[in-house]
Amino acid sequence: MNKIRFILITIILLISINTLWGQSVAKWHTSMGDFEVTLREDLVPITVGNFVDLTNSNFYDNLIFHRVISDFMIQDGCPLGTGYGNPGYTIPDEFHPDLDYNEPYVLGMANAGPNTGGSQYFITVEPTPWLNGAHSIFGHVTLGSDIVENISEVPTNANNKPLTDVVIDSIRIMTPQLDSYLPIEDTLYVNAGEAMAFALVCSDENITYSWYINDELQAGTSFVFNYTPTENGWHEVTGVVSNENYDLPKVWWVNVTGGTGINNDIVNSKAILYQNIPNPFNPETSIKFSLVQSGHSLLEIYNIKGQLIKTLVNNDLVAGEHSFIWNGKNEKGDQVASGIYLYNLRTQDISIQKKAILLK
Repeated sequence: MNKIRFILITIILLISINTLWGQSVAKWHTSMGDFEVTLREDLVPITVGNFVDLTNSNFYDNLIFHRVISDFMIQDGCPLGTGYGNPGYTIPDEFHPDLDYNEPYVLGMANAGPNTGGSQYFITVEPTPWLNGAHSIFGHVTLGSDIVENISEVPTNANNKPLTDVVIDSIRIMTPQLDSYLPIEDTLYVNAGEAMAFALVCSDENITYSWYINDELQAGTSFVFNYTPTENGWHEVTGVVSNENYDLPKVWWVNVTGGTGINNDIVNSKAILYQNIPNPFNPETSIKFSLVQSGHSLLEIYNIKGQLIKTLVNNDLVAGEHSFIWNGKNEKGDQVASGIYLYNLRTQDISIQKKAILLK
């Protein structure tokens, strides 16, 4: 019973930490002042991802708040400045029970009906519970709510358009933005003595990395962190990407048990797949596996989209250990891009997969 209770507490803590830390900050620079919004990509990833992509492409730069209603909201995101423009596509609605319009200063998607969101959004200045379930929420104002309030009070015409344009000079994502991370899973189960590699890939400039184990700062400052746990139990591994003003942590939970040092998910009666060496690698890496019995084996490389990149082995092999080199090239002989790749071993009876990082 205590073990079950501990696992439940751990899961709750994990959810809480990811909810707290899995959020970005966007900053609006307007002709009436600046304000910041915390985005909820942890709860509505499609909506936030769309907004971040548009922001990073400077889509919102120099647009205006084309619709302003006192004691209600301010609206932007129309490239025409009329309320009828869009980015040329739509995204599906996303709703989460933890997000509602019961408080002011909520960032929501404007739409013309279900699943018609695009680039237009609004920010409320009063509680608007009648919008719950109709407009996706993806953030809330955390700094500069007085600026939002002031914008909502500007004089407007009969169509609720400000008589004097309120211009958005720019919107910028202030927190570091992760391109990818490794391992992809948040919760890991390993044996004591098993070497592990963690990585945070971020293309932002002027950033630093720090790593923590159970809240204790470690010596490494690279984007790759190697860790070999020796003590049984749950361990928290945190990688932090930092810029001048903001930190973006990524948390993994590692459950360590005694054993041979071979990961539980790669041990079975038919084969063992080992971590590639070196990892990360450039320009090539060695992939080793052991077969308990002879038979046909297929070793393939995939990208993180699930697309086949390279077939390393596709023939009959005898029982025992086998090692093959991947030179970071695809079937055409072209060098592949930096990133996370999956290598998959299949025999007649099993399929095993692990991850490799190519860095240039």
